Amino acid sequence: MNDPVNIDLKTWKRKNHFKFYKNFSDPYFNICCDLDVSQVVKLSKENKTSTFFTLLYLSSKACNHIDAFKLRLTTQAELGVEQYQLVHPAATMLKDDDTFTFCYFDFDDEMDRFIEKALLAKEQALIAEPLANIKNRADHIFYSVIPWLNFTSFKHANSGGGLGQPKIVFGKIHQENNKYLMPVSVELHHALCDGIDVAKYIECFQQEINTL
Repeated sequence: MNDPVNIDLKTWKRKNHFKFYKNFSDPYFNICCDLDVSQVVKLSKENKTSTFFTLLYLSSKACNHIDAFKLRLTTQAELGVEQYQLVHPAATMLKDDDTFTFCYFDFDDEMDRFIEKALLAKEQALIAEPLANIKNRADHIFYSVIPWLNFTSFKHANSGGGLGQPKIVFGKIHQENNKYLMPVSVELHHALCDGIDVAKYIECFQQEINTL
């Protein structure tokens, strides 16, 4: 079970921030920075494992350590906030014809098991009609990958509304001063999260990489 817990807005420490940002026409903010992924590149080469799915696992593990990344908007009665116990990754996957589709994964604490199931989910997603079965679960973290570009900024398409799911983008892994770096974009709903929450996620993600 992954039933969310309602946040009491009367006692929530961010109640005034929530009230301030909740009705913005564009309440999302985005921060980009580089991560040192040298350890992932090294071990992926040695073990012949997927660099992307290793990073997806480590990022998802970090997200589940950050309470703010598990907060979502709810409109059951009026606009409010709820928190999930566990969040799961959903990612874009490139097809052979250069279009993309969405792929959905269940987070697992055990990395090898997560990657094994993720590879199967990827196979199934790539043979299915793209974007034919879109899931918009509140407990998702949305991921994209731009492996061709070492970007320094990023902007998502936004139709308005939404439940405030975080959006994370991985960019091109590139070598610099004997390190492998990767740009990461993090987009959050400002009624739910602040810049310090991005910093906590980045710190946790980097720590998960370093201790792999």
